[in-house]
Amino acid sequence: MPTSRPAASNRAGLARADLGVVSPLGRPPARALVVCLLLLVSSVAWRKGSYFSGGVDAVVMAKAALSLVALAAAATAPARGTPWARLRVGPLPLLGAYLAVTTVGAALYDSAMPTMVLAARLLILAATAVCLVHAFPAGELLSALTCAMLLLAGFASVTGLGSLASSGRLYGGVPPLNANEISLLVSVPLLCILWRCVHRYATWRDLAAIAPCLGVIWLTGTRTGLVALALAALVLVLMAPRIPVPMMCAGLLAIPSVLGIVFLTPVVNAYATRGDSASLLTLNSRTVAWHAAFNFADTWPERVLGVGLAVKRIPVSAMYRSDQILDSTWVSAYVQAGVAGTALLLLLVLATGARVAATRPPMRSLSASLLLLLLGRSFLESGVLDATPSGITFLLVALALQPRPPQEEP
Repeated sequence: MPTSRPAASNRAGLARADLGVVSPLGRPPARALVVCLLLLVSSVAWRKGSYFSGGVDAVVMAKAALSLVALAAAATAPARGTPWARLRVGPLPLLGAYLAVTTVGAALYDSAMPTMVLAARLLILAATAVCLVHAFPAGELLSALTCAMLLLAGFASVTGLGSLASSGRLYGGVPPLNANEISLLVSVPLLCILWRCVHRYATWRDLAAIAPCLGVIWLTGTRTGLVALALAALVLVLMAPRIPVPMMCAGLLAIPSVLGIVFLTPVVNAYATRGDSASLLTLNSRTVAWHAAFNFADTWPERVLGVGLAVKRIPVSAMYRSDQILDSTWVSAYVQAGVAGTALLLLLVLATGARVAATRPPMRSLSASLLLLLLGRSFLESGVLDATPSGITFLLVALALQPRPPQEEP
């Protein structure tokens, strides 16, 4: 047929435009970059060790204003992404049900107002994510998100270099990011760069950025994040249809070096223990909070519906502290939304995983590795289903997985 070749060419061009331009080091659309940067800045902590408990001050108002500006900018952007007729909202109904459950639980626990504010923040984030997917192709959107992550992580790291001397780990200066947050903000772009290498999209800038990104992650001292990143990268490579020969050779040559560092030097041991072998058992401090979390509810409504999103710390019986944060997305879900909310969270993750499995390559491997990165961190870190960089990444990746129309199928 005379139109078969142009049609095939158009499909290839669309795939390249939609996926091949995923580049944290490229030049994403300015509006998408600004919106993603506003979302990230408004989602991270501006005050160290502070959690929203219902009060309204200049910081709370400023972060709310940035969120609304991001929503307005995304909603008024020219539509070049997924048309409304084809846009599938994916996990949003389950997210809405989750917020409804935890809000009802908070009302019964007499903490409705702060939970309603936090739920409103999540709804604004979800609406902004939908508008972004409608306005920009998936490749441009993920490029903007990862570029914004690198900008925020880079600025926070440079202004927080003094933390290396005082604590031995890299924390943010402005804003005062936690070391694990910096690790996540770098890990997501790094996975995209590795995806570009596997699928032959990489440029010399991508190759040059791998070592600095790994260096920043190493300086943060994050252990959960590093293990999750390694597993996600392994899945990315295993899902590749064909590994480039240079990358295969580099991987084979790196194996003896890695084994030598692990078994013949104290580097890995020092990183894992952070200079104190007892610190390797910090999971024990988490289990103290988890044990308290599972015994926190006093009534059956609290067990079923939770006590609200505003509960980030719970009382514990331990030396040197009387309360502790909930260092787990799943334990946090149990406390904040109860058994019903935890079940909804599990369904949401499973539904997103099913969407990933149904996605056509090469987007499948990238979305699967990003989802695995977030889920791997979720067991020992909170925030995958919250107004956080993890939550932003989860929503944008899940919403960007849209089925292709019949005319684009081969």
